[in-house]
Amino acid sequence: MATIGKINPSFISATQETTIALASFNFDFSLVKVAPPEEFTGLGNSLSSVRRESAENGQVHITARKLGALFEGIVPETPALVKAYGERVSEIAAFEQYNPKGVAQKDGFFSAQVGADGTSIWAAATSGESAIAVHLLACLLARLWTGSQATAIWSELVSERQNILKQARAETDLKMAMASCIVVSREELAGWDASARAWLQTADAAKKLQQTQLNLIIDNIRLAVDARGQVYESVLRTWVDTMITVDRLVRGTVQSVQSGAILLGLTSCHLYPDFVVLGSFAKEIRQNDPLVATGGLVTIGLQTPGDVQSSGGDGIY
Repeated sequence: MATIGKINPSFISATQETTIALASFNFDFSLVKVAPPEEFTGLGNSLSSVRRESAENGQVHITARKLGALFEGIVPETPALVKAYGERVSEIAAFEQYNPKGVAQKDGFFSAQVGADGTSIWAAATSGESAIAVHLLACLLARLWTGSQATAIWSELVSERQNILKQARAETDLKMAMASCIVVSREELAGWDASARAWLQTADAAKKLQQTQLNLIIDNIRLAVDARGQVYESVLRTWVDTMITVDRLVRGTVQSVQSGAILLGLTSCHLYPDFVVLGSFAKEIRQNDPLVATGGLVTIGLQTPGDVQSSGGDGIY
């Protein structure tokens, strides 16, 4: 009994501290900012004052912080991808044709809204690498679904992630417990999707030649897309696999891809590896992207989708 008496106070104290922290979990995410990777600086400097303020201190920044914290545990390490993506978005933002500056005399009240909407990118860049990864997920969803569909998928992803964290957390694991309590409203998710969707339009126009070539390659290749019924598992597997694949390609590693979902994911990154498509004859398509190291080559056709499925593979080799 004496031993129990000694243990109980410390256990109760730890439990109370956790409970109090969770009860007062109204932390202002906008107060926490990190130094963005230097490759994103060009984009940040090109934003209008209104968009930059929103990205650094407004609702979009809060959303980036929330989603980054919520999905942090499953974001893969992809430093090469983050670096190359930062360079690409800064390159696109430097094109005045696609990112014009607002002029009060000409644009009047809307001058602060003129130019490319890179708000979600800068919000993510000032929120940590996990938030940058979540921005790429937003681009992937915006590429494949309408705004209302993407927002519904986001809502399901957030809800399922919260449930997983609640089931997995230990009572004294404060970080996991707090992450499981993060609330992201449907309005926040819709705004997050809208910013990513607007950026895709700008980036597609700025990289029209390469994007058209990539779309033509994908349109002429028949590969299965992930057929698993669970939205959470299917979307997150595509997201994570795409990031890993592009990171390897940027570093100059040849990748054999047998997943149609990953190829679709490539269209949201605006990074363009070379391709070799193997069939009755080999066809080589050169994109000559300077941000993809020599050797960064996608090969398609080394195995059939049935071979991959029967071997239990994930479609990347």
